[in-house]
This record gives sequence, C-alpha cells and structure tokens, in this order.
Amino acid sequence: MARVIMKDAHASHKVQVVDDEGNTRLRGICMCGLSSNLPFCNGSHRKTEDEEEGVLYRYNEDGTREECSIQIE
Repeated sequence: MARVIMKDAHASHKVQVVDDEGNTRLRGICMCGLSSNLPFCNGSHRKTEDEEEGVLYRYNEDGTREECSIQIE
C-alpha cells in the first residue's frame, strides 16, 4: 500500500552513535525519507531545496522527481 506522508523537515536530526570498538561519532538521522542509507542521512535532502510550497512531489527510485496530485474520497 502506498502512503503520502506530509511533514516539514529542513535538516537531519543529530545523534551520537557508538560503534563496536567504543568510538563515538555524530550521525544525522534522515528526516526527508529519501536517504538510501536509512535511518541515516546521506544528503539526499538536497534534492528538495527547490521544491515549491504547496506542491506535492514524488521521488522515483532513479532520483528523478515529478509533481503529482492525490484524490481524497
């Protein structure tokens, strides 16, 4: 089932991650849903910088974007 999720996110949420050797580093948690490395941010949100307010977009697997509309019944 496909879903449309509406949220505003302008940056990733930063968390401290500890690896198996005990090293701590700061990682960004993806807030846009486009990262190929979920739940971590990989910078894919940069694709959204020129989105227009009030327009619904669909991002395809190949990285392309298209405007779309939804019908609510």
